[in-house]
This record gives sequence, C-alpha cells and structure tokens, in this order.
Amino acid sequence: MAPTPPGYTLWEWTTPLTQAASPLQSPWIDTAGYTQVVPFFIFAGGTSTVALQGAFDGATADADFGYSAPTSGTAFTVLSPYIRFQVTQTVADATKTKIVLKSRS
Repeated sequence: MAPTPPGYTLWEWTTPLTQAASPLQSPWIDTAGYTQVVPFFIFAGGTSTVALQGAFDGATADADFGYSAPTSGTAFTVLSPYIRFQVTQTVADATKTKIVLKSRS
C-alpha cells in the first residue's frame, strides 16, 4: 500500500449522531506517509465527547498509546501505526455532527 499524501481526507462524517448509534468510530486509519492529523469537528445538540485510539495492528486498540482528546482545528502528532477517531453522544441526540480528518506532513 502506498503512503498517504499530506492533505488527504482520511475520514469524514456528516450525519447527526444519536445516542442509540453511539459511540461512532471511524475505521482504523493507516498512518503511513504522514506524521500529523488535522481534525475538524462541530456538534450541536446533546453532548458529544471525542477520543482518539491507537493500535499496532489496525484491529485492537492499544492503551499504551495515550492520545489526548483532539481539538478541532489543531493538528496532533500520530504515534501509532493506526488511529481511530471516536465520538460518544450522551444526554440527547445531536442535531449536527460534522467531522473531517486530514493528513499533514
């Protein structure tokens, strides 16, 4: 598999998240070819909590990768061979859920 170029859209989501469909998880994303990710996300309605997980194998989250919760518009450094973005919706259903993850060199 060829490395992912900088500026590539890694994952996007635009459907409002319900409590019943929570948590929303991206697929495991291969981090070959870039060292940072720039996330964009905006939520309206209820309470949405974001988290980031890392893995060596792209199948099982590894707790040793201690990612902090990402901040929209702020690049974070990828430390693991794979990452997965997660949103948990609590209190009430969201009326807006928009997420875009882009690679950055």
